[in-house]
Amino acid sequence: MFFLLLFAGRSANAQQKYWLDPTALVKLNVTLPEPDRCSEWLGACTYALTEDQRSAVTAAGGSLTPMLTFAPASLVHKDPILGFALEQIQANYFLEMGLTGQGVKIGIIDGGFLKANKDPTLRHLFEKGLVKSYKDYITPEMEPYGGAIGLDDNHGTEVWQLIGGFDKEKNILYGLATEAEYYLARTDHGAYEKRIEEDLFILALEEMEQQGIRLVNVSLGYNLGYTDASENYKPNQMDGQTTAIARAVEIAATQKGMLIVVAAGNEARDAWQTLSTPGDAPHALTVGASKFDIWDKMDYSSIGPDYTDFVKPDISVYSTLGTSYSTPIVTGLVACIWQMDPTLTNLEIIDLLKEAGNFYPYPNNYLGYGVPTCPNIIKVMDGQTMVRPQKVKTSKESYKLTRDFDTKYLVAFHKKDERNVMARVVYRPVGNKVKIKRIEGARQTSLLMGKEVIEIFWE
Repeated sequence: MFFLLLFAGRSANAQQKYWLDPTALVKLNVTLPEPDRCSEWLGACTYALTEDQRSAVTAAGGSLTPMLTFAPASLVHKDPILGFALEQIQANYFLEMGLTGQGVKIGIIDGGFLKANKDPTLRHLFEKGLVKSYKDYITPEMEPYGGAIGLDDNHGTEVWQLIGGFDKEKNILYGLATEAEYYLARTDHGAYEKRIEEDLFILALEEMEQQGIRLVNVSLGYNLGYTDASENYKPNQMDGQTTAIARAVEIAATQKGMLIVVAAGNEARDAWQTLSTPGDAPHALTVGASKFDIWDKMDYSSIGPDYTDFVKPDISVYSTLGTSYSTPIVTGLVACIWQMDPTLTNLEIIDLLKEAGNFYPYPNNYLGYGVPTCPNIIKVMDGQTMVRPQKVKTSKESYKLTRDFDTKYLVAFHKKDERNVMARVVYRPVGNKVKIKRIEGARQTSLLMGKEVIEIFWE
């Protein structure tokens, strides 16, 4: 029996990492992925192994005995009370891994950070010197962290809280990135809406890229309501190509390697309905708002356009107060993923979050790929088998489902094609049965039961 292990540690992608002797592997006739690195001194190489690969080694006669485990530094706070959105995505899973966004630079482009320097939930960031930059592009002469609540200048502060906020006295964690570095930019004025704000947004984004910032939170959106009504956009212009800010975000994502997390908007109950720009940028990570127990769309959360060849929003997370507050939850989540594996590209992380969503691989323009959770993110990174939506094909005009339901209602997203919703219909089970009727023109229907999804193909 060959003793292969020198020591083991937690790898960046959550696989177990081992020092193994390649010559021993040859004798055991075990084939593994290419090693991460090799040591001439030790005569061994490091391999990140999945559970199946570890089993293959031991089945061939190799011995794997962990001797030392490495993990990121643990949080200074213990077993915090989680905000509802963090509870939904099972953030405790990342907390147990000691993930805090440490070493990740986060830019926040918003409308104001009123009294953020005095906010108890952000105090730890100032005390640790993690606030690296503050720039007011609107009124540079105003003192930092100034403004007025009446002009919504506290919006950026509230967003920031949900990225990295922690109330030490109450032991409440609001955001995951409690040890990231922060760069703040005020580009939006609450007293008016003018295209100049979009110009300032682009300027701030470009300057952040020059500062080496890869992750930016944008809880802003533009559509209607401009002081000069002639500047208002039309819904069919939310195509990722028309507006200057969408094009700037697209350049940041595809050419500069930046991950721009953008709020979808809150206009679904208005005549506008469509998401706002720059959430229409194809390679932005656009975030909608979901409900908590049943992962349905919040009524206000804006709907993605049905005339593009890409899906928006990309994912959704719980928020009752607007997509401005679901977006920063995701930004903190991304910071932790990048802390785990800094080699991931921005687009790889977006794909990872999509794959971790409960609707994957059947997205829709209401919720995108659904709600990603921390355990599912790790499973995707590890290449583990995931529980995916059940696929059902039927040539009938209805689908009957019999089971013990643990939710009071089910939601059917009837789609005219593979992703665009024609109608959202609520069904209430009668006992242990429910009958889903096909609506005219529907090709597919995503049936949501709490978190679980059944994808119905009408033939």
